[in-house]
Amino acid sequence: MRIISGDLKRRRLLVPPGRSVRPTSDKVKEALFNILSDRIEGAAFLDLYAGAGSIGIEAISRGAREVVFVEGDPKALHYLKKNLADLGIEGKARVVFKGVSDFLKKERGGPFDLIFLDPPYQSDEIEKTLPILAEGDMITDKGIVIIEHFHKKQAPEKIGRLNLLRRCKYGETALSFYVKE
Repeated sequence: MRIISGDLKRRRLLVPPGRSVRPTSDKVKEALFNILSDRIEGAAFLDLYAGAGSIGIEAISRGAREVVFVEGDPKALHYLKKNLADLGIEGKARVVFKGVSDFLKKERGGPFDLIFLDPPYQSDEIEKTLPILAEGDMITDKGIVIIEHFHKKQAPEKIGRLNLLRRCKYGETALSFYVKE
């Protein structure tokens, strides 16, 4: 896995062996950041279910002001911290070792300009997480919530104050983009 663009372009990232983490493919990552291109510079970015950190690190490489990584798996967390240290970007990152639901209910933070969720494909985490984000104040007024999910799993058109803006499909992966009312 590598960083596609920005200050850290072409740098490699480490990922845990096995199937505990499903890294976002370069094709999907490139499409995501092309869509968000004019919103990354100076953004506060929240990377939920961060894994080894490829999405948040890509955001830092492209000029995000700060990235908060939330990861509850100790193995993935080890690789995330190693990637941040190897790239020398710990100062632009805050790593939270906690389950996403616990983070959203207790710690929160923000507000964030961009919130990215990449929960395990076969889980019900989208249904648990979106209502909390929709009703809270974690998203700026012009912020966007992006969900990476299995293409056959339909994200809702509307949930609380979040409205589906766009859905894009890339092979078996879909990206759904939400904005606040």
